[in-house]
Amino acid sequence: MQSVRAAMTWWGMLEMGLRARNPVIPEAKRLYWAQINAAARADPLPPAPTRGMSIHVTKGPTGTGKSVTVQRFCTLIPQFLFRDKDEAAGWNELQQIVYLELNMSHDGTRSGFLTRILLQIDSLLGTTYSIDLPKSYRTVDKLVVATVGRLIAHFTGILFIDEGQLRNLIKSGHAELMQMFLMELMNSGIPLVMIGNERAFDWVTYSQDLSRLHLTPPEIFSPIGSTNLPDADVEWNAVSMGVMGYWVLRGKIIDPVGCSKMLRSCSGGIARLALMLWCFAQRNNLINGIESICPEDIKKLYESPDFAKLKPLADGFNFRKPELLMNYPDVDADFYASHWKVKCTDSKPTEGATQGGGKTPDSSDTSKSVPRKHKTEKAKFASEQTRKKNQQLKREELSKSLSPDDLRKQGLVNIQLAGLEAARTEAKKKEG
Repeated sequence: MQSVRAAMTWWGMLEMGLRARNPVIPEAKRLYWAQINAAARADPLPPAPTRGMSIHVTKGPTGTGKSVTVQRFCTLIPQFLFRDKDEAAGWNELQQIVYLELNMSHDGTRSGFLTRILLQIDSLLGTTYSIDLPKSYRTVDKLVVATVGRLIAHFTGILFIDEGQLRNLIKSGHAELMQMFLMELMNSGIPLVMIGNERAFDWVTYSQDLSRLHLTPPEIFSPIGSTNLPDADVEWNAVSMGVMGYWVLRGKIIDPVGCSKMLRSCSGGIARLALMLWCFAQRNNLINGIESICPEDIKKLYESPDFAKLKPLADGFNFRKPELLMNYPDVDADFYASHWKVKCTDSKPTEGATQGGGKTPDSSDTSKSVPRKHKTEKAKFASEQTRKKNQQLKREELSKSLSPDDLRKQGLVNIQLAGLEAARTEAKKKEG
């Protein structure tokens, strides 16, 4: 239902967004051409009919099906349409972009992201925007306006921006500029779906921006069973059927129900981890000449060194221990701690919980709840300035408390210069 709910939301955004911006409507036509002409001059774009009104955030831990849902949705609709002359709209012909599916640039720069947009349009429509526009618009700010103008000109239906991550939207040195660009894109009138991990959207703190992002309720793709949704068992049955449908061995699955339960507990309800365990278990049995799989094969792989780095992630959700999730900066451990009504300690676990009620991390020696915060670049700069100022004050206080003949009071450089001057005077006397 999570995927169905998201797909229905995106379809509504696509259809209603096109209707509201339909250039056959006189007022929408005026704004459509006003935006295109402003973009050609690299002037600020006039407000769109649906400015900031059609935005959807899809977030959750990696491997929970966000990108797969987007890809499946996009296969159900054409990516572009060719439209003939339409005097009411004002065009002779139009190559309309129905949707664009883009990944956020890994370095978090606007120029990298703009290049991805233009290259994808060129690949789709056979245009040469990625070459022509940077020649005409030499600064990134002007290229931003020109690129958004091209999206508007092609009457783009909806944009999917994937791979929103902590490293490219918050920790990047270009984070603030990228965030402002995303806000500008939201105001273009083109429906926008932003997909990423939970921490990627921590930068949205202003009330006006939060209210825009929540006009369309966000979809949180949490591991199955982690948020007590009533249809969790139904969701898992659908996932396990899909995962266990990948079958390359000659024999039949031994105890399919037991395998499904084992996959759920060992993966923490994360679809990607379940698929990894299932495929790797088949590979190992194939190499060893075993022609089937039983629950113990999955458990054996779960407890192996191959899965060691992901085991705390699975255990954190399976055993509802947020301290295990703190190993992963892109997982909102505080959110799950609050939801599970347990404390999120600052102690790092040394060993994850094991299958079957084995050893779990001992966090009894710490009770302090430490909220995870991420400093902005501005906050980091202010902190550094404060530190330097405090150091200078300490040096001044120390200098006032020292006696006049103290070397620290006089300063090593001053002493050396005085000694050099004395040596020069003595040398001149000898020469005289």
